[in-house]
Amino acid sequence: MESIFLTIRRFSFWKAVKCEFLLTMFYVLVGCASTIPGDSHYKQNVNELKVALAFGITSMTLMQCFLPICGPPQMNPAITIAMLCTRRVHVVTSFIHILAQCLGGLAGAGILYGVTPARKHDNLGVTMVHNDIGRGQAFGIEFIITFIMTFAYFAGHDNPALFGGFQSAPVGLSVMFGHTFGWQFTGASMNPARSLGPAIVCNEWSDHWVYWIGPVLGSILGGITYEYTTGGGPEIKNLRRNSSLGTMMNTETVRGSKESVEMPTELTFTIPATPDPEI
Repeated sequence: MESIFLTIRRFSFWKAVKCEFLLTMFYVLVGCASTIPGDSHYKQNVNELKVALAFGITSMTLMQCFLPICGPPQMNPAITIAMLCTRRVHVVTSFIHILAQCLGGLAGAGILYGVTPARKHDNLGVTMVHNDIGRGQAFGIEFIITFIMTFAYFAGHDNPALFGGFQSAPVGLSVMFGHTFGWQFTGASMNPARSLGPAIVCNEWSDHWVYWIGPVLGSILGGITYEYTTGGGPEIKNLRRNSSLGTMMNTETVRGSKESVEMPTELTFTIPATPDPEI
């Protein structure tokens, strides 16, 4: 308990909280602005590409810029919960970060509402399930694309040298992939704070549970899958080191090495020397 209070009292902790607020605010502001339709002659596929690039490049740029300031930023309640489940952050830290992210999403949507014309206030980036698919299908889409994004997030920040120090590149690319895949079906949220802000501003709560349950469960499974398939976290390394299978393998290895030393590799015979009759 004392360590928790010491963490909360640190300036670096509140600096990270402020960064989470600002990151989510700008992410929602820029990303949701790209979803506002322009002229009527724009085609839907052009809008999909524009939205995918806006969300992907924005997340990549912001996370990389804030990386030396506050460490690996999360900018997403689903990723924060995944880091909590893999014991990378404390429960109190994760709760405050999620609160800052949700407030940042609300602030970003509010700023977007204030700087856009009144005739464009109908949507403002609200994520809605398409009429042609069911709610279970929408949940599955959000689950899959958030799973991939979380796996990319863990891989990028655990292996910075693999991407030339540009740790946020896998996250941005996975966000682009998620939008090209799920934009036409669910709006490709992958981030509960991104859906919460526009929902509050526009007072649109249709199927809002999809954008919390799907991303959170997908992110948890994505983080746990990365930990158990790569053994990147310290808890997984200790678990593998102390597992019964590992102990049995080490015992067999030691036993085999002892037996290999004690067993002769070839038979040798000693013949007593006989006196020479000519001497």
